[in-house]
Amino acid sequence: MLKITLSLWDTGGQERFNFFKTDFFKGIAAVGLIFDLSRPDTFDEIDDYFNELREQSGNIPIFLVGNKTDLKESIGETIPRKKIIQKVNQYYLFEYLETSALENKNVERLFYRLAITALLDLKPRLGEIVDSNHFRFKILLAGAAAVGKSSLIRTFTKKSFEQNYKLTVGLDFMIQDLEIPEENVPKETLELIKKSVKSYKKIVKKYRKKEEISEILETLKETQEH
Repeated sequence: MLKITLSLWDTGGQERFNFFKTDFFKGIAAVGLIFDLSRPDTFDEIDDYFNELREQSGNIPIFLVGNKTDLKESIGETIPRKKIIQKVNQYYLFEYLETSALENKNVERLFYRLAITALLDLKPRLGEIVDSNHFRFKILLAGAAAVGKSSLIRTFTKKSFEQNYKLTVGLDFMIQDLEIPEENVPKETLELIKKSVKSYKKIVKKYRKKEEISEILETLKETQEH
């Protein structure tokens, strides 16, 4: 069993907080790019967020997420599915999911997919390997204001929908652990993960040894001075 600790970050989405985004796009392992299925304008903003993500974080896995499917029945389809799929193909996005935080539809699946994709794309970055069977990933939900990023995170972590919550100002984050059975991960990927862990441990050991040597030399220097 592989343990995954997700650090879930949510950017506020308000234009006046755009300066936050470039800082927090760094070091992320996977992204959920969220838009509101009932608001076509939030879908139109996907391009700007995608371009900024690629500029700041490179070729990381990005999922496109249409949230608030619970509103489809009452308002109908406001964004043609053909247009959405075209966007996925245009940017080579990893996957498209439709979710509802209110009805808890596909919420767990979204974060599970983000977690396993981050694992499959293991680099590793600093701090991602805790030990041989425990990994920590920074996951970002990005998109326009009020598309439901905070609601998705809170529904996933608290297992219930909060009717009353404040609009995220700047950014917010929560921590959640989940487990992935090893049989759900391809054998070839497990071998690559083991090699990454082994290499990472060698680097850490070498770095710690250098630190110890530096401390010894510093102590000797201080002793000679006295």
